[in-house]
Amino acid sequence: MSVLDMWKGDLTVKILLIVVGFMIFSFGVTWLWILLGILLLLGGCIMSFRQGQGMGREACSISKSIARMQETPGKSGQIDAKMYRQAWSVSTGLKSIFAGGIVGYVINCIYIVCMIVKVDGVPLLVTRLASFAVSLPYMPLITYWRPVFDVLTWDIVLMLMVGPFVLPAIQFAGYMQGPRLWEKTEQAMAQGKRRAKARSRIVKKKKPRLNQPEI
Repeated sequence: MSVLDMWKGDLTVKILLIVVGFMIFSFGVTWLWILLGILLLLGGCIMSFRQGQGMGREACSISKSIARMQETPGKSGQIDAKMYRQAWSVSTGLKSIFAGGIVGYVINCIYIVCMIVKVDGVPLLVTRLASFAVSLPYMPLITYWRPVFDVLTWDIVLMLMVGPFVLPAIQFAGYMQGPRLWEKTEQAMAQGKRRAKARSRIVKKKKPRLNQPEI
């Protein structure tokens, strides 16, 4: 899968976490927000990892298709450039981490700068709300110690700087499992074909003989 495909998948998971997180946060119960928020984040991490696994396996399938076409005379020139972008590559996975986290990272950096230079009024409010939204999935991890979001302590800064890249990195970890999963799928398909052939041979051997009528 391409970097754009992986970015779209990561964005889907983040939007889901933010929307559901806002619903839980709106209850106004701190212990419930911490508990359900952490469970929600774990669920998002699992979704990102599984998503990366599926994308990695599909990308490996495309890579093998490209390899077969390159080995076939006359077909190497027919390979679409899009297939090369969707083929499995470590660099593609690494780029997806950057692509998935850069928007949230920039938003958080702007908010930190506004806090440092002591910007007041609407600009500070807008940047704080934007930073709050993109950081919402990770806030339950520090809410017990930092119930407010209007200060720049070391743990809040760490969350703002690292948080945007967490889910893309987990998706990348799943993407890196692609070759192993594709190989496992190919082995399972090959074993299935061998079993089917073996069963067909057994059926042929056991085929009953028809009694020929006497003339």
